[in-house]
Amino acid sequence: MDLRRLPSFLIQHAFSVALTIACLNLAIPNVARAQAASSSQALDAIVVVVNGQAISALDLRRREGFLISQLNRSKQAIPNQAALSEAVLERAIFETLMLQNANKQGLVPSDAMVQQAIADNAFQSGLTVNQFLQRVEQTGTVAAEYAADLKNEMAMASVRERSLNAKSKVSEAEIDRFLREEQSGVSQEYAAQVLFLPKLESDNPAQVSERRTQAQKMLASAKLALTDDAFAAIQKTMVDSAVKHEVSLGFKSLDKLPELFSSAIDTMAVGSVSPVLESSAGFFIVRLANKRTLLPQVNQTKARHILIRVEDQSASADEAAQRAIKKIHDRLTLNIELFPQLAKEFGQDGTSAKGGDLGFVFPGDMVPEFERVMDVLKEGEMALPLRTQFGWHVLQVLERKAVDLPRERLRAQARNVLRARKQDEALGEWLEQLKAQAFIEYKR
Repeated sequence: MDLRRLPSFLIQHAFSVALTIACLNLAIPNVARAQAASSSQALDAIVVVVNGQAISALDLRRREGFLISQLNRSKQAIPNQAALSEAVLERAIFETLMLQNANKQGLVPSDAMVQQAIADNAFQSGLTVNQFLQRVEQTGTVAAEYAADLKNEMAMASVRERSLNAKSKVSEAEIDRFLREEQSGVSQEYAAQVLFLPKLESDNPAQVSERRTQAQKMLASAKLALTDDAFAAIQKTMVDSAVKHEVSLGFKSLDKLPELFSSAIDTMAVGSVSPVLESSAGFFIVRLANKRTLLPQVNQTKARHILIRVEDQSASADEAAQRAIKKIHDRLTLNIELFPQLAKEFGQDGTSAKGGDLGFVFPGDMVPEFERVMDVLKEGEMALPLRTQFGWHVLQVLERKAVDLPRERLRAQARNVLRARKQDEALGEWLEQLKAQAFIEYKR
């Protein structure tokens, strides 16, 4: 395992209901699900039955309490009671439907997967598992309830992903359009050649018609021109060459070209020729000789590190790793030239054999807590020991440089943005379909 960013085991649970308050970050657990004490009491407390599964008034009240605490914590306005109750009820129904769907498709995670997700959340919080669960219990939720809620969140995330995957495919053409039209930092430049047959002030309608015919003949020849020189030579084959001109415009963005040209060029392939374009000035034939993409620049960072892993989830193991990394940091403070040697001697990841060298990394390559520290260091500067999900590190930045963002990375980023948009658009429709196919009985 290396230090590169890994997908989270806990996919954030967010979906649209009647109010925006129903979209919450559930990294901290949901409220515990209420259990019926007896058949008569459960019947009295049931609010709605979803495909035979009851949702109780007590469950909804606890959900409301948790939602209010979340809104207070984030300093958001609390809606009136009617709106709050409606949103919480809708959310409870949708969660129940998704969990039922996850069970049908066999997408409920195993207990081992849940425990790994808890460990990941603890690592990302800079805590051991025991410390993390102690913090959870300080919110009023016992560890078993947290694990059960986390298991449900993972199941719902899995069924959403599978159900929406087919509806969120992104084509290469959509990526091209996104990069061209949105603020992605990408720009296109086009090199065009233009044949121009002007209209003269002395031209009468018959003469204008004759020039239009000439332009069509030029177009027929232009379509056969396979090279830049062949296209430029067309004017020499035509009569009345004194009034024909060929211009090479060089590389320009569409907004720097006349609108008559840009509207045609935008949809042309390299080497293709436009129809005859007519304006008050005359007749034009445009050939797209070439085009190029100007990519945005980003800062790459060359860094090195030494990692001491935390062997287990106990507080003592974490403290031992922290003591070990502090000793290494102290030695490097006295002599930074020892970095490669100490990395080879003590490092516990794949970079140790290379003296801890991570090479040049792009923004987003490293886990967030590591990257945040790396980004504020100056060249040659070493950070204090830091904790990530992998263990304890010392980190030094060696060099920074500005480079073009590789095309494949840029397209991957665009694909992710477009895919997320499509999933958001499809999510509400999918949930309504689940609801329409379900048997839902409102008791009160």
